[in-house]
Amino acid sequence: MRGFFRALGRALHLGGYLLAGLWRMRGLDRRPEAERLEFVRAWLARATEILGVGVTVHGLHRLSDDEAQGTLWLPNHVSWLDIPVIGGLVPGTVFLSKNELASWPVIGRLARLAGTQFIERGRGSAAAADAVARGLSTGHHMVVFAEGTTTDGTRVRRFHARLLGPAVDAGCPVVPIALRYFDVDGRRTTRTAFIGQESLWPSVWRILSSRHVEAVVDILSPLHPHPDEQRGELARRAHHAVASVVS
Repeated sequence: MRGFFRALGRALHLGGYLLAGLWRMRGLDRRPEAERLEFVRAWLARATEILGVGVTVHGLHRLSDDEAQGTLWLPNHVSWLDIPVIGGLVPGTVFLSKNELASWPVIGRLARLAGTQFIERGRGSAAAADAVARGLSTGHHMVVFAEGTTTDGTRVRRFHARLLGPAVDAGCPVVPIALRYFDVDGRRTTRTAFIGQESLWPSVWRILSSRHVEAVVDILSPLHPHPDEQRGELARRAHHAVASVVS
């Protein structure tokens, strides 16, 4: 029963936070970009806390300080929870999303404020690659889940190379990121995994009812594409870096 009441309390808190966020977003799209991006970062970081998830980051200093140059982030993918965890690290973190998300209350508005690159359903990898290129051209951190699906978090599937082309063409740094989740006793947990045909609400409730989840984010050394490097080789290098930490 403790887990039920814990989850219920957090769910009510999160619902109130969503409504408050909608109110605070009024007119934010007319504010300077730096202010908008910091609002999104702080909002996601606080939402992660309300969910009962702590975040430990290693290697934050490795991120580019050059605001004129975009970076491509390649994390492993475990859950929908990866998005607020990664998005709450630094301002200017941009994700790919289907167009449908843009119409969601609160979340859709937040995504637009963050510079999310929306893709029309059915347009395929060419449209996704164009969206990645646009995100990199703005000087933001473009996040691509190169596995193409989620896992239980104990292994890393092969990284698909098709969305790395824009980074190779532009010579942008590629940042491998290793995500791991631990329970309150410091043991690796799969409770955060969102895989298969599971619907969203049971996954959210499982996290809300947990005593504590700790997300550990390892930002690994950036990879700089060689002038003649094939994107497949770059994908293999990034995969090896992430898998060496996760597995």
